[in-house]
Amino acid sequence: MTPVDDEAPRRSTEFVQSLERGLAVIRAFDAEHPELTLSDVARKTGLTRAAARRFLLTLVDLGYIRTDGRRFALRPRILELGYAYLSSVGLPEVAQPHMEALVAPSMTTTAAPAGWLSSYQAPPGGYDEMVARDGRVRDAWAGVATALDEMGVAELRQRHRDAVRLLRNDGVTYNVYGHGVTYASDWSLDPIPLLIGSGEWAAIEHAVTQRAELLDLLLADLYGPRELIRKGIIPVEVVAGHPGFLRSCDRVGLPGERQLLSYACDLVRDPSGQVRVLSDFAQAPSGSGYALENRMVTSRVFPSLYREAQVHRLAPFFRSMRSALNAAGPEGIDDPRVAMLTPGPFSETYFEHAYLATYLGYPLVEGSDLTVKEGRLWLRSLTGLERVDVLVRRVDGWYCDPLELKSDSRLGVPGLVEVARRGGVSVANPIGAAILENPGLLPFLPRVAEHLLGQPLELPSVTTWWCGTPAERSHVLAHLSELVVRPIGQRESRDDIHGWDLDEAGRDALRRRIEAKPMAFVAQEAVAFSSVPCLASDRVEGRPVVLRSFAVARDGSYNVMPGGLARVAALPEERGWAGLAGGLSKDTWVLASEPEPQSGLWLNRGPGLAALDPAKAMPARVAENLFWLGRYAERAEATVRLVRAILDRRNDFASGLNEPGAECLLGLFVALTRLSGTTDVEAAASDELDHGLLAVVSDPGRTGSLAYTLQSLLSAIQGVRDQMSADTWLVVADLERQLEALDTRRVDPYATLPAVLGDVIRSLLALQGLASESMVRDPGWQFMDAGRRLERAMLLVSLVRSTVVPVRGVGAESLMLESLLVAGESIITYRRLYRSRAQVETVLDLLLLEPDNPRSLAYQLDQLTEGVSALPRPSQVRLSDEERLVLEVSTMLRVADTAGLAQPSKSDPALRLSLDDLLVAIETLLAHAADAIERSHFSRPEEGRLLVAGRSISLGEPLASSMP
Repeated sequence: MTPVDDEAPRRSTEFVQSLERGLAVIRAFDAEHPELTLSDVARKTGLTRAAARRFLLTLVDLGYIRTDGRRFALRPRILELGYAYLSSVGLPEVAQPHMEALVAPSMTTTAAPAGWLSSYQAPPGGYDEMVARDGRVRDAWAGVATALDEMGVAELRQRHRDAVRLLRNDGVTYNVYGHGVTYASDWSLDPIPLLIGSGEWAAIEHAVTQRAELLDLLLADLYGPRELIRKGIIPVEVVAGHPGFLRSCDRVGLPGERQLLSYACDLVRDPSGQVRVLSDFAQAPSGSGYALENRMVTSRVFPSLYREAQVHRLAPFFRSMRSALNAAGPEGIDDPRVAMLTPGPFSETYFEHAYLATYLGYPLVEGSDLTVKEGRLWLRSLTGLERVDVLVRRVDGWYCDPLELKSDSRLGVPGLVEVARRGGVSVANPIGAAILENPGLLPFLPRVAEHLLGQPLELPSVTTWWCGTPAERSHVLAHLSELVVRPIGQRESRDDIHGWDLDEAGRDALRRRIEAKPMAFVAQEAVAFSSVPCLASDRVEGRPVVLRSFAVARDGSYNVMPGGLARVAALPEERGWAGLAGGLSKDTWVLASEPEPQSGLWLNRGPGLAALDPAKAMPARVAENLFWLGRYAERAEATVRLVRAILDRRNDFASGLNEPGAECLLGLFVALTRLSGTTDVEAAASDELDHGLLAVVSDPGRTGSLAYTLQSLLSAIQGVRDQMSADTWLVVADLERQLEALDTRRVDPYATLPAVLGDVIRSLLALQGLASESMVRDPGWQFMDAGRRLERAMLLVSLVRSTVVPVRGVGAESLMLESLLVAGESIITYRRLYRSRAQVETVLDLLLLEPDNPRSLAYQLDQLTEGVSALPRPSQVRLSDEERLVLEVSTMLRVADTAGLAQPSKSDPALRLSLDDLLVAIETLLAHAADAIERSHFSRPEEGRLLVAGRSISLGEPLASSMP
């Protein structure tokens, strides 16, 4: 990536680039290199392996080059190319091209090829990662840039569309907060990767490792002897004034050599090309999961290019992460049980939490899933309390323990700090690690490095001034319009103040704030970040880039992820970095100088390992979400089927001229409101039905509507993201789009509604198929299936009550029974079995009693009987409450006489009261069974009192700090 001084040659519009490349292949051979491999030729010419291979094989066919299948060499026929020239010139002219060939391999950059690269414009005044100031392509980019240039902008845009589709199919999101609302934003990935050569990366990797080691020692000192403060190397105000310094966590650390298990830093390159650190991340470094997802997608979008570029793999980094966590267990525990603590689905990076938990094989838990007992941390699993030895926290430290830290937090675990203090659990990173993210530490790190490491800091920070000293404060106040001011006393990281964005009054107000409390502020140089090529609408343009690098403890030092998460600004003129929201991400390719050896294989040929009991690793909260996922999916499907039946009748009888048809139509609408629970929506006549039907379908704010149910379904899926197969997100992406399409605020919503409902039912059936064919029959699946069976049974009972209990005229009842069979997905079965017009008795037989009809009530009860018996519970002889209730319903149904139930009541001929009594009793028992499942397996933890240091303390009561 070192620029050269000579300029690129001027080329005419008639220039044939492929001829130039073919000649470059020939010139790659010389006296010192008479034989070359394909990789040698690609490296010496700057071509991709695929391009070099095509040129070499063409020259083989033409007789100019020979090959043994692996190595290539020139043949005598190559002399024909120079015979005419040699016969007409003297010795000096003969020697000149050979001298040029000898010089060419030593050039550090490759001339930019024609195409979009020729018009690429890097932002002026800064450093561009791909193109040197003289316009030549840097070595690390030469081969890949050539291949991307050959694709052209149109093809790059197609690859970008492929990437967008893959990201949506994988359900990759980043939650954005705005105006008091949290919404999931699609993850954005630019298709052009950021490239770093292996030589340059080795230097960056070494410097990041040194910085991680330094911050590890700094963390141990600040929560230990605090020698750096006592010796005046770091001002006490910088540490004590930062909210990340948690006094309760004094002397609370991890066993072993390292305190900082994971670390990340944002790297930028200044105009001179120097790599600097913009920010350090030690609390719960995020982004590594997104980097892995970016790699997955980019390698699919550019399979050949990725393979030929010899990119360092990311998998070894995550194996090191797993090893580091396993080694961090409390003393005396050889095989620690690890869990990952998340704030929940509304967290900004929740996708990453679930993604990494699944990738690493750890249960994803929330604070409510954990409890402290007997000096240890426990997971409330389906089978009882299960010990947690290592907790990977993605919750900010301040929120981790409402007992000793933030008293109103519901994200943490009461007593967690005390358990960590006693060594009962290892929290990674330690709860107080946020102090290392303090920007006030940056000016003092060079002295800290000399003191703790005895060596200079290799990776400098962006120039930072702490306003606590008069000289630095004067400099900051004099240059406010040019600097980024960062309060070090704020808990939020989004408090950077760009001086150039303030008017004079705003700068005066900021000046007064700094003068009033100078020790609480730092200011940083506004570095012009380096630029990297990004795909715009019709061109490739340079945009500012920040690279987040990741390190994880390993073998007494740190393993650095090769590359990291590159983020680019939304616009080329962006000054500074505004965070992920609104920007793009990039995959980062560290190019190996030779094929990377396969090492650290996932397959373990050692002693066999016993499988873990899924019930012991599954929080009750997850089981509850799966239970409701099954219920919401069935509720949505039943609603769609009934709405489609209503639409069919609406097309025939909406005019109201056919009295039986109008009666059937209104009766079906009443059935829909009861089934969905939207009984507040009324339609007294056919002309009022259209408005009511749209409200039941599309109003997301109305509990029970189809839109509301789909929203609830998607929320439940998000809550169990780590439990679902990757293909599930194909269906989820479709359901999200279909939910948007249910918005009926258009000219003629009924013109598009049938198609949208068809798409929804197809997605719901796909989701059911995935659950049936892709999920292990573990307790999670059992709860989901139990929820589905219960809901389908209750909805069928509700539907039969609404449509069959009222006695109607022959015409209306005939239409109603047919619609009931359609909504119950049994019309074809009924016609095949009975071959006659509908009768109440036979309809009841098929929908209630037929054990082989997968849509009947009897079938649901059979499946439910088997399912509830498989739910985890303590060993006991007698039936559980839910088993007893389901058995009671099943017995009640099996002794029912449909012939008698089909008859109108003698006391009220307008109703079938015997049928109604049976259905009400069944409905009540099924509701009690659902309550019993929730009560037995999903009961909420009581907020009791904790015994700490021999005294009882209520949740939220302050606890004296152990820090002197």
